[in-house]
Amino acid sequence: MRIIQIVPWLPPPFEGVGTHAVALARALAERFGIETRFVVGDPAWTGGRDDARAVQVRNAAELLAVLNAEANVLLLHYANYGYQRRGCPTWLVEGLTCWRSQGAGRRIVTLFHEVWASGPLWRSSFWLQPIQRRLAVSLVRLSESLVTSLGIYGEMLEPWSQSKRIAVMPVFSAVGEPETPSPLADRARRIVVFGGAGVRRRAYSRFLQVLAEAAQVLAAEEICDVGPAIDLPPLAGGVPVRPLGVLPANEVSDFLLGSAGGFLAYPPDFLPKSTIFAAYCVHGLLPVCAWDHHPKDGPLVEGRHYWAGSGDPQAIASAARAWYDGHTLSRQVEVFYSLLTGATAET
Repeated sequence: MRIIQIVPWLPPPFEGVGTHAVALARALAERFGIETRFVVGDPAWTGGRDDARAVQVRNAAELLAVLNAEANVLLLHYANYGYQRRGCPTWLVEGLTCWRSQGAGRRIVTLFHEVWASGPLWRSSFWLQPIQRRLAVSLVRLSESLVTSLGIYGEMLEPWSQSKRIAVMPVFSAVGEPETPSPLADRARRIVVFGGAGVRRRAYSRFLQVLAEAAQVLAAEEICDVGPAIDLPPLAGGVPVRPLGVLPANEVSDFLLGSAGGFLAYPPDFLPKSTIFAAYCVHGLLPVCAWDHHPKDGPLVEGRHYWAGSGDPQAIASAARAWYDGHTLSRQVEVFYSLLTGATAET
């Protein structure tokens, strides 16, 4: 069986949605023998993968031409800003509408990494929200099943779901899932700052002081930066910052397994959709989340599942790993198989 996965971009370099899609494709192939062909929604992508093809222009006719040559089952990774600068990818929804109508038995499953944005009156997201909402609702109606990483996204989609299944699953680690990570006491005294350029820039600017405090708590001897090149400070609270650049997934995994902490500047309410946070959790590091506000309830709690100034580091690392164990890739791949094929996976 062959499926299509539509993504905004594919690695390299590291990119959360694309990296997630590649890991899922590998798991579907290994567990069920399902082949994935990727369609990339950015004409600028030139990754050179044999299993991927980018649209040449962002319009419905081009998308339809690419999709018709691939397969009849499609998994859309919907991150609306990844397909259009203002988060209104009309071309994508129009192309999928045509594709779905032109063949019997065609099946779309949509994974909502994003739904629609909101913001104050002076931000474009305020004025564009009606368009973004209309496009998301159209995708709900086009899709056989829906997946999202956040409960709040599921609540946003539910009024239009027409009783379709909405599977809510936090994202999995895209750089491996080691079975028995060692305790923090046995690890190198270092903190890893991992991910795309934007999230790492926040760590070294707006939240540099929190990074320095975390380094002090862990008695870190170095801070190691993993990802595409950005401007880095030489020190954070007197601790040297060492750039490692972009590493293959297996090397990232090995490096995380030997590190005491992982730092991420990200809104706590959205941590379940972060592949970086997922990687920190499953590799047994102390996840450090820097943000201006930390909610007192929800699936992830400061001081219990991540460190932001309080809590026992080893207890937090263990709780974060236990939380992750409920939605591993091996569990999720069976859900995706069921949604994509309409069949139940054999255990």
